[in-house]
Amino acid sequence: MNTTLRILAMVLMAAFLTMPALAQQEEAAAATSAQDAGADEDVDDEWLNTIWTQVDDMVKEEEHKLQETVTVAGVRGAEAEDSILDRLYYKGAKRYPSQDKLSKAIDTLRKALTAAPKGENAPMQKFFIAQCYEKLGRIADAKSFYGQVTQNHANTTWAKKARTELDRLTTQ
Repeated sequence: MNTTLRILAMVLMAAFLTMPALAQQEEAAAATSAQDAGADEDVDDEWLNTIWTQVDDMVKEEEHKLQETVTVAGVRGAEAEDSILDRLYYKGAKRYPSQDKLSKAIDTLRKALTAAPKGENAPMQKFFIAQCYEKLGRIADAKSFYGQVTQNHANTTWAKKARTELDRLTTQ
């Protein structure tokens, strides 16, 4: 009986001694998970602050060019809807483009490409279309446009960026 109590005491002591180590392992795993989430958030913030800002600016410029020839009185329904949607889509206290806005950006940039397929902005427009497709989860379409940039505009900085994105998407 005395031996049984000693064994039980040893088992309990071993359990108490390993508890801090297990807690440290759990804390380390939680910290790693938080770092991974933070890294994803940093990449998303970087895209939002750099690429989307450029896409949005280019889309606004192209829409302005298209609207110069059309006179519209008052606010159209789509413009009012976009204004409301702009206020609703936030990610981490930052306005994030809605799927509708990304789709409209693709349409506007495609129209600009159709109007000037060999224009000086063509590689940038194709790259931005690929970025928007990627954010919509349409990876095959994104790869296609990145491929167009690398093939048709090989000597541009956009081709280098597109190759990097293609490599990243291929290894995922």
